[in-house]
Amino acid sequence: MTDLTITPPPELVRQWLLEYYGGDLGEVSPEEMYVARCAAQWGADQELEACLAEVSFLNSRALAERVRDNRRRDDG
Repeated sequence: MTDLTITPPPELVRQWLLEYYGGDLGEVSPEEMYVARCAAQWGADQELEACLAEVSFLNSRALAERVRDNRRRDDG
C-alpha cells in the first residue's frame, strides 16, 4: 500500500450510501468513512500495481503516462 491516504469526500460517501440504502441517512459515520477510505486505497493500489506491471521492463515516464491514459479509456 502507498503511504498517502486516499479518502473520498464525505459528500461522495453519503451519495453512495443514499444510492444503496435510499432515504435520509444523516451524517456519514466514522466507520463508513473508514470502509470508504480502505476501499479507495485498495483500488488505488491495484491500479498502481497494474500500471507498474505494464511498464516494469522499461524505465519510461512517457510510457507510464500512456498506460495510465489507456487504462482510463472506455474501450480498453
